[in-house]
Amino acid sequence: MTNNIKFTVNGKIEILMEDGIYKSNIQDIYDDHIGISIPVKEGMYLPLKKGEKVEGIFYSYKGTFKFHTVVVGRKIDRIMMILIATPKNFIKIQRRNYVRVLTVSKAICSVIDSSEDAQFFEGFTLDVSAGGMKLSTTKELYSGDIIAISLTLKDEELHLKGKIIRVEKEDKRNICGVAFIDVDNRTSEKIVRLLFQIMREQRKNAPRED
Repeated sequence: MTNNIKFTVNGKIEILMEDGIYKSNIQDIYDDHIGISIPVKEGMYLPLKKGEKVEGIFYSYKGTFKFHTVVVGRKIDRIMMILIATPKNFIKIQRRNYVRVLTVSKAICSVIDSSEDAQFFEGFTLDVSAGGMKLSTTKELYSGDIIAISLTLKDEELHLKGKIIRVEKEDKRNICGVAFIDVDNRTSEKIVRLLFQIMREQRKNAPRED
């Protein structure tokens, strides 16, 4: 983790959401926050609200860095800008860690640091990347919860820790965005390798268009 990364005007930023990656760039830099253009993905704009926590990627000449921050407001100065608090810490990442693969796998989880006795619950993945996953479960979970996760990809069992960053209701299930935390490089590389194996199989088995 590092804290000496400096944002630059016109620098490229991406906001990571559960439905994909929204692209933006830096418009203005202030003492404790920055102004970015409204993030957009395939013509669809992301209406971030004050107080909303976001995960982002910043591209600099030093490499690619992940950060977490919060929306502090909006401003109109030539264009509409979203104002986000200047992140205090950055984590250098490999861009391929954010390759997201649609795959369904059973997951056994438990909430960590709960006041109750640890109770295991089941769910299943909807997609997985080396940086996180989308989890479907009937268990009531809340943003900020830390969970232990056991899941199997390509017959290899993985034991991970994740933070719930978003929860949405879908019928009687909770669809949770999970960011993996405290993942060592070896485990991260293993996830990337397994996901690329799954991607190759999916492409191989995809129906051909005549």
